[in-house]
Amino acid sequence: MFWNADFPTFNFENPVRKLDVAIIGGGLTGLSTAYYLRNSSLKVAVFEQSKIGGGVTSRSTAKITYLQGDIYQRLGDKAESYYLSQKEAIWELLKIIEDENISCELEKVPSIIFCLNKENDSKIQFEKKLLESFGAHPYEVQHPNISSGIGISDSYVFHPLKFLSGLYKALISKVFIYENTLVFDMKKEDGHYLIHTTNGDFFAKNVVIANHYPFFLLPNLFPLKTYVQREYVNAAKISHPSLFTAINIDSDLHSIRYYKNYLLYGSNRHRLTEKIDFGKNYDKSRSDFKRLFDKIPERTWDNQDIVSHDLLPFIGRFDSHLYVGTAYRGWGMTNCVLAGRIISSFILYHTALYQDLFSPTRMNLGLAINSFLGTFHYMKAITKAFLKKNNPSYIRINGILHAIYEDEEHKIHKICLLCPHMKCHLVFNSYDKTWDCPCHGSRFSLDGELIKGPAITSLTKK
Repeated sequence: MFWNADFPTFNFENPVRKLDVAIIGGGLTGLSTAYYLRNSSLKVAVFEQSKIGGGVTSRSTAKITYLQGDIYQRLGDKAESYYLSQKEAIWELLKIIEDENISCELEKVPSIIFCLNKENDSKIQFEKKLLESFGAHPYEVQHPNISSGIGISDSYVFHPLKFLSGLYKALISKVFIYENTLVFDMKKEDGHYLIHTTNGDFFAKNVVIANHYPFFLLPNLFPLKTYVQREYVNAAKISHPSLFTAINIDSDLHSIRYYKNYLLYGSNRHRLTEKIDFGKNYDKSRSDFKRLFDKIPERTWDNQDIVSHDLLPFIGRFDSHLYVGTAYRGWGMTNCVLAGRIISSFILYHTALYQDLFSPTRMNLGLAINSFLGTFHYMKAITKAFLKKNNPSYIRINGILHAIYEDEEHKIHKICLLCPHMKCHLVFNSYDKTWDCPCHGSRFSLDGELIKGPAITSLTKK
């Protein structure tokens, strides 16, 4: 992975089984929530499936900005509240860095949104007017390679894993951190949650779901209110790096960030259910990078982001003593910290700012309609995928579809093709050599071992 950082070792021999707060997920949302609870009298534990820093945080381009494409004109009457939440999140993040003296290569850099198509000039100008009405100070950006653009000066970048490492060090003597501990089930019993993990059972009064994608369907039918979005990021050394970040508002994504003498470029954004020939998508992203920058990418990876159908995150209380922070739409650096602040406030004070704006229980017509559209995209794409693949090949056993793949060393891999999360059919990722779920983003090795959720078990082999 592009980012790396050192994390201290947290050893435990006799884990505390009765907790006040169990946080599932050791990324920025989980550790931010723990950070705001660290000085309370509550017994708090963080459960991480693998190692701290090994998940979504390690794949981020780490832009810290409230200039997030054309989001404000798309949010309607909720736009100003979302703007204020992002401003507060940036303030909170900067305060943590200062208070904990975290060395994470924080830099103040301009942030830019732009368009390449002239037909989107009016959207750029509308976004500028909205920002000015909120009290921001955007300025015009002109460049021969773009049609129009605006920028702000009060935005930042940093090293995401070094920041996470700083949070970890601030927590290590105040909360319990259980790495390599997969939570695979939980149920409510007598006002507490019984949590089943690969490190035994735990009891907790409060549970925070901070693992990117909640692994359960109920309550609130979360998978029907969101979709998974993927983009491909390339990195290569360049001679003359610049100090700015940029993202366009056209349908074809161009996202730019510089880190030291590297250019990080994101492109080819799509719903997982729409373009499921993932190997082809990787190849297109790399060829686009070569064409635009005359560089062969040194590293390429994908980012998967959860997006709600109304574009706002889900942060807050799902149910009595059950909380969630997710669906950040690719802007996790601000929203992770904001989620930690909101969820901890709920736990400590039973109320929080923005609790209605980000309520995980909200439902509206747009959410419902888009959930059906997502199912249509999936069925269309999955049919095309199975019609044209020779390796892998497919066979039905007792009515259930299985895949057979022959690798470069002529080893045969046979797996059940149903994702254990919600029984979507998996597709083969020819670039990473993995089985990927085009519905909710779970990934499995060639032999069916679980790589990432929301699935919590490996595939059945045949």
